[in-house]
Amino acid sequence: MGEWFESVAEARRRARKHLPKSVYGALVAGSEQGITVEDNMRAFGELGFAPHVVGASAQHDLAATVMGQPISLPVLISPTGVQAVHPDGEVAVARAAAARGTVMGLSSFASKPVEEVVAANPQTFFQMYWCGTRDQLIQRMERARKAGAVGLIATLDWSFANGRDWGSPIIPEKTDLRNALRLAPECVTRLPWLFN
Repeated sequence: MGEWFESVAEARRRARKHLPKSVYGALVAGSEQGITVEDNMRAFGELGFAPHVVGASAQHDLAATVMGQPISLPVLISPTGVQAVHPDGEVAVARAAAARGTVMGLSSFASKPVEEVVAANPQTFFQMYWCGTRDQLIQRMERARKAGAVGLIATLDWSFANGRDWGSPIIPEKTDLRNALRLAPECVTRLPWLFN
């Protein structure tokens, strides 16, 4: 799956082919009625690149600064939880972001520890949900700070409702015998993914 893909639609097609149904479903699902997912797809559809124009300067500087961090172009990696669909998960994404000179946003629900991600990309912003006690919030922030995270993303708009009304599968917090048996039929049909 290391081949180049030319569109989000092609990436989704390949992911659907290779991933177990519940894993794919969790990646593409949205909350509530899916309005934000639809809005995001429409917004990305409005983006485009202007071709080179004769006589115009070929020198374009897309560099920017975000929360004191210099980046090579105005694009950040948004926090996305549980990227363990790949063995290196968020660490691989952090390396890719660092190679392109941009910031990695690390989800509170990451599959890799903040220390490993910051080691792969020193320009890491740690994302937190407003949940738990004040002391728990401070402990999470302090761990990220000690690991070297250079920014904090506070997500205040999610209530942690368990139910989603348009098909997001339940992702288990841990792999125990019960969950392994429940997910076995899906994984057996995607053996290459399972062994990666």
